Amino acid sequence: MRLSFLIAGVITALVLSGLAAGGPQAQKTTASAPADYARADAQTIQTHLDKILSDPRFAAHKTLWQWLGEKLVRWGGPHLPDAAKRVIGWVVIIWCVLTLLAILAHLAWTIWLLARPQRGSLASELPGDGENYENASFEQLWARSAELARTGAFRAAVGLLLVALLRRLDALKVLHFHKSKTNGEYVREYPSQQAGHREFMQFVLAFERSIYGGSEVARSAYDTMTTLAQQVLSDASQKSQI
Repeated sequence: MRLSFLIAGVITALVLSGLAAGGPQAQKTTASAPADYARADAQTIQTHLDKILSDPRFAAHKTLWQWLGEKLVRWGGPHLPDAAKRVIGWVVIIWCVLTLLAILAHLAWTIWLLARPQRGSLASELPGDGENYENASFEQLWARSAELARTGAFRAAVGLLLVALLRRLDALKVLHFHKSKTNGEYVREYPSQQAGHREFMQFVLAFERSIYGGSEVARSAYDTMTTLAQQVLSDASQKSQI
């Protein structure tokens, strides 16, 4: 009988010790169990997804050719065979490339023309005209240029037109005239923010093409340069009166 009570007491003690050891761990496990996750509904998820995809930072970047190809594919013009569409597409692409190359070539030529070492301005060396106009006034130079143009001496007329323009701009304090300066120096000296700068640069470029281009100076070139010179002087005169 005593042995039975002893065995029962030992079993009871082991059970109680096991409960005491497992109780805190069980409580800890129960306390650390995550709460139920509240999942958003499908419409909310779709709304946030559309907002993210519409952000320009995450938008797909397309090349010029991809953009042009998509435009041609979506073109709502007359229905053409696939072969004709491909031909038209290649023609448009080639035309765009040639246009871009022409623009870049003209830009490079303009930069080279203005930045290259140039001979002195024609302030002292007027092509085709042996007369000395160093002490002539603006009005005399302008009138003589028109007189030479009437006789067909457009090369000399253009040279005098440049000198007359530079003399007048010097009087208006837009730039400082000196016969040792190059045409590129005059372009850089002309204030870029002042009215007439763009027309003056066009005048100098037209002058360079006409005088140093190697071809005969035509009446149309002289007329164009006269118009540009008049516009430059008009803008510069209005600025000086302000």
